[in-house]
Amino acid sequence: MLLFCRCGQAMTLSFRMLVFENMYQIDLVPILECEDCSTYELIPSFKQDVTKLLAELKEQQREGRVIFTSVNELASVLYDVYKSGQELLEVSSFNAFLIEKCEERINLLLDLYGYASKEGDADWMEAISFRLSSLSSFVKKRQFLETK
Repeated sequence: MLLFCRCGQAMTLSFRMLVFENMYQIDLVPILECEDCSTYELIPSFKQDVTKLLAELKEQQREGRVIFTSVNELASVLYDVYKSGQELLEVSSFNAFLIEKCEERINLLLDLYGYASKEGDADWMEAISFRLSSLSSFVKKRQFLETK
């Protein structure tokens, strides 16, 4: 995935642990990283979700480590793409590949939702609906990386 840093060098997709107030750790957060000037930035698409998760952790007074990919479905799909090595594609190809993987995950979640419905498990159906909402919103927008 080819994006450029302020220094002019290419930035790459990576995942990091973010630590807040030395109490809250959010691991596997997707970032863009410049190896040349050693800067990194949170991918804009996830800023609101990370902020919301941090507020929830503070409200619950829950210290410790949270795996972001386990609470954010889009980050989970992105991590799967990252592990497959596809993050080296050009931005347009990467976005197309990511959308394809999101659509596959949506289909899987819809199948799970159907099974949960048959079983009459309302809690499971609600959890799946929540997971579906972020992916559906992303696929509808069909744009992952915001330009500055």
